[in-house]
Amino acid sequence: MAKFAAKDGIREELASVYFTSKLTAATDSIRLLEVSVSTTGNAEEFPKVDDMSAMRGCSPFLVNAKQVAELKPKGAKSLPIAEFVALKHLDDKRVEFLTTDVESSQVKQVRRIVGKFPDYEQIFPKGTAVAEVVLNGEMLSELVKVMAGLHEQVRVKFYGKEKPLVLECGTETQKARGLLQCIRE
Repeated sequence: MAKFAAKDGIREELASVYFTSKLTAATDSIRLLEVSVSTTGNAEEFPKVDDMSAMRGCSPFLVNAKQVAELKPKGAKSLPIAEFVALKHLDDKRVEFLTTDVESSQVKQVRRIVGKFPDYEQIFPKGTAVAEVVLNGEMLSELVKVMAGLHEQVRVKFYGKEKPLVLECGTETQKARGLLQCIRE
């Protein structure tokens, strides 16, 4: 999530990650990511280590994205953050996160950001989508990453529900074109 927060810090709430009991969100005002809290896990299932346990529920709060990025234990690269980071305590000035690698645990205190996260619901388009395709996210990411090495702007073209997605980019001296087949549901 921290990758999607603003880097400049001009608006502290945009340089933060927004937490609620149902979701986590971050934006840099150009892109936004919202991820719901997993419905499979709960505070009682979080590993108890050193007699510390996770807190249930919370009121919405903001934490600086750089501090959120530092929560993940160093040796836990392959696990999703939700499996080893939980909320332990929350008050008006600070947030305590409980981190664990299952063998040991640690409480990390971070300053709570005062501010209001943007009301982003209003910018999500309403109504019926003009086009919709289902893609393999990893394959799309790989294509875009390579193409962005040539030029930061990548054009995405949709030709229909069962048609492949076409990506194009380039400079005056070099062009790139990519294609990704849709997943048939």
